[in-house]
Amino acid sequence: MTDEQKEKVKKAVLTFTQLANINEPEKCKELIGRLYSMKESDVIDYLVVTISDLKDKGRLSKEDILSNVELLTSISKAYPSVDKLVARLQWLKEMNITHPEMSLTDNHALVMETFDKFNELIGTKFDSFYTGGLMGYIATDHRLERYHGDLDLFINEEQLPALCELVRQSEDFSFVCNMEDKEQTGHEFAINYKGKPMNIGLFLFARTPDNGVVIKSYYHKDNDPSKDLLVNETQLDPEYSKLVFTNNVKTHNNIPYRMQSLEAIYNSKKGGRPKDQYDANIIKGKIDVMIDYKIDVNKRNNKKVIGKNANNSIVAQMEQAFYELDEDENIVL
Repeated sequence: MTDEQKEKVKKAVLTFTQLANINEPEKCKELIGRLYSMKESDVIDYLVVTISDLKDKGRLSKEDILSNVELLTSISKAYPSVDKLVARLQWLKEMNITHPEMSLTDNHALVMETFDKFNELIGTKFDSFYTGGLMGYIATDHRLERYHGDLDLFINEEQLPALCELVRQSEDFSFVCNMEDKEQTGHEFAINYKGKPMNIGLFLFARTPDNGVVIKSYYHKDNDPSKDLLVNETQLDPEYSKLVFTNNVKTHNNIPYRMQSLEAIYNSKKGGRPKDQYDANIIKGKIDVMIDYKIDVNKRNNKKVIGKNANNSIVAQMEQAFYELDEDENIVL
């Protein structure tokens, strides 16, 4: 950020805080210093959201904002008008990132660092596949745009103990058990990167003797850890499985990884929330539409089984292991 831009940021903060009758000079000084260290796009995001919040709280009027909007439009050439600023605010709201834990720039750097570091750790040794909207950006070399709270990885549940042990031996990652308060959806286990706000959430599946795939979601009856462990299963149609869980190895920064097919990512996102549809549109021109169609057709043959007893499952063993830590905090598996 140039000295001229910094001066404009300072003037904007002081003007709008004065109009909102916010008399906290030390906090304003701290905020201005923090904004100086951010990229101009992140500064705009912060200011338009904060000003919108103050308007919603009745601290600023529409006239206050419009009379001083040039203080914002002069900061970045990417937002030269009120319409551009409003469109950006609307996009942030649709992506549900009006109050992220960190700036988009920092989030994008962290998620890609986590991705590469984790792939260096696991390579292609596991029966695992990345999923989620993030993968559409990575697989098509499209720059990240929205906020990404975590990465998602499908893994064969039989390999959980081996993955857990590998993670616990690493310096960068830690293995997390979420079973104490997990409901029917969500991740049973996750892998955290350096204690930072970035996890790899694990989705579990099993292989059947005919090499079919069964997606599994474990939870305790009545959400009470003292009660039976149950599992909901989605038994995938064999043709559907082949279309979704492909075995092609991709690379990022010369580091290998596996992911679900791009068509599977698109298919899961195209009818979802606004941010899901946004991700889908990013890769829409890169997919095979016939494969997408076949996924839609074959998913009708998937079968669900709800509430099977899972007290003797690998997940039950893993959960118990987290309650049986030895003095060195090593999991007994």
